[in-house]
Amino acid sequence: MNNLWQDVRLALRGIWKQPGFTLIAVITLALGIGSNTAIFSVINALILNSPHMVDAERVLAIWGTAREKRGKNPVSYLDLEDWRAQSHSFESLAAYKPNGFTLLTDAQAERIQGMRVTASFLSLLKVKPMLGRDFQVEEEKRGAKEVVIVSNEFWQEHLHGDKSAVGRELNLDGKSFTIVGVLPADFEFPLAKRSTELLTTISAEGENLDERGAYVLIAMGRLRQGVSVAQAQAELDNIAGNLEHAYPQYWRSRTVYLTPVAEEIVGFEVRRGLWVLLGAVIFLLLIACTNVSNLLLVRATVRQREVAVRVALGAGMWRIVRLWLTESLLLALLSAAAGVWFAALGLKLIKYYGADQLPRLDEVQINGPVLIFTIAVSILAAPLFSLLPVVKAARPDINEVLKAGALTATSGGSAQWWRESLVVAEVALGLVLLIGAGLMMRSFSSLINVHPGFDPNNVLTGRITLTGATYEDTQARRRYVSQTLDHLKALPGVESAALVAPMPFSGAELGGDFKFQGRPIPEPGTEPSAHVRNITSEYFQTLRIPLLKGRYFNEQDKRGGVGAAIINEALAKIYFSNEDAIGQRITDLHVNQNKGDPEQYEIVGVVGDVHHNSLTKEAEPEIYLPYQQNSWNWGNFLVRTSNDPAALGRSFTDVIRSTDKTVPLTRVRPLTEAISDTVSQPRFYTLLFAFFGATGLLLTLTGIYSVISYTVSYHTREIGIRMALGAQSRDVLRLIVGKGLVLTLIGVAVGLPGAFGVTRVMRTLLFGISATDWVTFTGVATLLILVGVLAAAIPARRATKIDPLVALRYE
Repeated sequence: MNNLWQDVRLALRGIWKQPGFTLIAVITLALGIGSNTAIFSVINALILNSPHMVDAERVLAIWGTAREKRGKNPVSYLDLEDWRAQSHSFESLAAYKPNGFTLLTDAQAERIQGMRVTASFLSLLKVKPMLGRDFQVEEEKRGAKEVVIVSNEFWQEHLHGDKSAVGRELNLDGKSFTIVGVLPADFEFPLAKRSTELLTTISAEGENLDERGAYVLIAMGRLRQGVSVAQAQAELDNIAGNLEHAYPQYWRSRTVYLTPVAEEIVGFEVRRGLWVLLGAVIFLLLIACTNVSNLLLVRATVRQREVAVRVALGAGMWRIVRLWLTESLLLALLSAAAGVWFAALGLKLIKYYGADQLPRLDEVQINGPVLIFTIAVSILAAPLFSLLPVVKAARPDINEVLKAGALTATSGGSAQWWRESLVVAEVALGLVLLIGAGLMMRSFSSLINVHPGFDPNNVLTGRITLTGATYEDTQARRRYVSQTLDHLKALPGVESAALVAPMPFSGAELGGDFKFQGRPIPEPGTEPSAHVRNITSEYFQTLRIPLLKGRYFNEQDKRGGVGAAIINEALAKIYFSNEDAIGQRITDLHVNQNKGDPEQYEIVGVVGDVHHNSLTKEAEPEIYLPYQQNSWNWGNFLVRTSNDPAALGRSFTDVIRSTDKTVPLTRVRPLTEAISDTVSQPRFYTLLFAFFGATGLLLTLTGIYSVISYTVSYHTREIGIRMALGAQSRDVLRLIVGKGLVLTLIGVAVGLPGAFGVTRVMRTLLFGISATDWVTFTGVATLLILVGVLAAAIPARRATKIDPLVALRYE
């Protein structure tokens, strides 16, 4: 124990005597260790730890899907009732539907985010109201009395924390809801993308509760003790088969699948991205270790005389090795402490830029398990960067070292070969990391250059919801929309205005199956389907969506038995590839929301395709219906301006609210921001990859520089002799830069095959390019070669200024 303590004191003294070396080594390692700590802390919270939910491993999401292609589709209330009746694997089954509500107070309208849920929702989550009671089974039935449970935050903010609030009434969507409970302060439903302020029952879904094809609910279940996910899946597969036999129209080629709630919260794409990021920071750590190993190798050769003296005085090789390993371990632990500080800064950036991309970010922190990981990484890194220097330092030729001068003692072809080998390894590792970063940047560039099918520039948007008795009449809705559009068009700088529901890139979709008049009735489950949008007449002109055939909507398109419809090019190609779509009629389009909506729609036009939800997906079949015929009670106003749309925000808001201040207006923003939000996740990953790649490039640059710089110092006498014999500066420059270039080229040659293999794991993260994109590989290789030349040119230039007389006296 005394020897160990003595080793620690000697190691600390050695580190303290060389503060410059220590600072560079600690910062280099801290960048690698801190990056690993930051990414692991995210993985630890999001993937390795269960969400804050009682027995979360037993809670499953239940999705409807086609048998041929798995998808995440909602289910109907009648499906849920059948599962409740026939399933024995679940302790409880429930369903929910995210829903916004218009809260009216003193004639002011505010949009509140909430959910409609079945009565068993909270009990499935093992949550009890802090005040009041849970929902009762009869309250989820159609026509039941309207009741609501409010969040703790809503209770504090809107009800002032009044414990007598239970039993009071809230005006939601123009209806009176009785408050029956208040949720605990720590309640959080992790599957909800937005904070939940209100819970009410699904009774307001009305006819949807009686429709087998009304897929509007997201189902979930809690497994009974001892039942596995596979057993529950097998049982639901069997039930799906029974339902297909009983209801072929709705269940043909359909089934269900289960996913644990933890996997549902942190989806496959997020998990995949985080693991790939962890791989990237491991490469960064290896580059850092290689860099420090080279520094230690130089330090080891400088200290060979010291080691030889110790050995000559009787010190054993194990004693020398133990002392150097102790120094390396202390260096690693110092780097771990600095790395935690770097990780804390990194997490602040991750939480800022990843707020909309990563769930449960509030749970991400540097806690006990993360610190253990950091210490483990630093301990594992110690032998990586110290093994070679320790071996070289522990095997000196005592007689030669003691007889030689200082410089001669520190030199040697073997040591130089190892230093150069480490540079080659560093370049190869840097190449792999930089190619990964380059692929992500090229992929993101391809993504943002995808044309959405319309012109989003200079367009301002805002969402409205028409609720209450005033707007139960379709004529009142049309009148409100018409008046508001007239007022918006009168604003200075506004070129055109329209209303659409749902808006492109809003994340909402509406649609379903339909039929074509005059064609054979399709087999159940094989009907054509399309997304449906409700628009006013100037919508296409406002977004500059091209008309390919036929006409736009006009004032002749009134309510009646036969309505007008415009389809997109994708639908026309699929269903009218050999005939003209104009004049064809669509029937059984189950999107009518009002009595008296058309029963048939005649196609009057074909417009260009639009990417409505994602730039990465091909345009899907779309049907546009005129607002005059199908007046939905929600939508987004759009105005095209001749200048910056953000500058119009205040006037836009004031005009809409002046028409009727009880109509809530939310999400007022330029349309370009809505599109930007859909690429926020790839942007987030690209930024992280770019940062790690830039850090790796910097470390590679310093690694090449340090070795070439040391080589120049070692060969000072040789360079002086060459110059004394007539060598020109350009000859010296060519010699030294050539050395750096050769090392870099060898590193690139070694790294390219590794990059071809490693980047294949990134294939699913990329868009528009392959994982072996030759432009990226060539560009990164060229960049590293230039960096190698630059790193060698700096010490080479210094070498050309050596005075031959001084060099000849140099030892």
